[in-house]
Parts: sequence; C-alpha cells; structure tokens
Amino acid sequence: MKILKARRAVTVVEFAIILPAMLTLICGTIEIAHMILARQVLEGAVVEAARKATASLETTELRRNQIMRDSIASSMGLFPMASGRQLQIVTTVYASFSLAYPETYTDVNRNGVYDIGEPYVDRNKNGQWDNATPKTGTLGGPGDVVSYTVNFPKRLLFAYVGRFIGYSSGVIPMKATTVVRNEAVVRKGA
Repeated sequence: MKILKARRAVTVVEFAIILPAMLTLICGTIEIAHMILARQVLEGAVVEAARKATASLETTELRRNQIMRDSIASSMGLFPMASGRQLQIVTTVYASFSLAYPETYTDVNRNGVYDIGEPYVDRNKNGQWDNATPKTGTLGGPGDVVSYTVNFPKRLLFAYVGRFIGYSSGVIPMKATTVVRNEAVVRKGA
C-alpha cells in the first residue's frame, strides 16, 4: 500500500513539472496556427476590399476608405484587434505599374542599396533618387495604379505565449498589400 501511494505521489509531481511546458506547447501551437490563418484571411480581405473600393471612380476618397475598413473588419471579425490600436490603410498612387519600381542607379560600392552620391536615372526629373515614383493624392484617376497596404494589429489569444514566439507586447503586427488599377474611364450618368 505504501508503494502504491509513493507511485501516485511521484506521478503527481511529474505531472506538475510537465504541465506548464505542455500547456505552453499546446497554446503556442494554437496561437501560431491562428496567426497563419489570420494572415491568409487578411490577404484575401485586402484584395476583396480594394476591389470593392475601386469599383467606381465616382466613389469619393472618404467613401473608399470606409468601404475598405468595413470590408476588412467584416472579414477579420474572428481575429481580435489589439485594444487601443486601429486598422491603418496606406494608399499610394502610381501612373502605371512601371512607375511603382525604384529609379535605376549604379551601385558604386556594391552594397545593394542606393547611397547619396551614386549616379541614377532621374525618371521624374525631380532632382533626387526615388525609391518609386508615386503621384500625389490617394484616390488616383482613370487608369492609375493604386497600392493599398493595410496594417492590422492582431491581439494574441494567449498573451503569455507572446514572449516565447517574439511578441511580448501581446500584439502581432500584420501587414498585407495589394495593387489594383482604377477603371480606365469614368462613366457619365451611370
């Protein structure tokens, strides 16, 4: 009888030692799977929201922004946003897809990035090297290319797991980008 009680006591102690590690592993697996799913849903949500927002050039900039926010919020409803944080939408307008690329330069020191003083091709004639050549405004005109970048601050499901997977703040900063072309013409009276 004493041996049976001793074995039970050892089992309880072993379980108490292993339980925190097992719970962390299980919660971490759930958190990472939830994060991967959230990233996939966000990618699709941004593409769908951009499609809805650019369906007509008669839509105002304010209305486009609201359409995007509503569409993304609807799609991301199962993924909690961090408290005190907001969804951010950054739009950049280009005249064409080719202008969405950086101006070419000669990498004199071969470090892979443009450094001040290196020769470059000034496509837009503004006297400075541009990483890309955006237009002013966030709505764009007929045929313009618009890049939408959405920052979604996802809250962790298990905050204590955050320190083990690199998000000790309890927030996973998620980002998705899509590029769409505006309608080529504005329909009158439609």
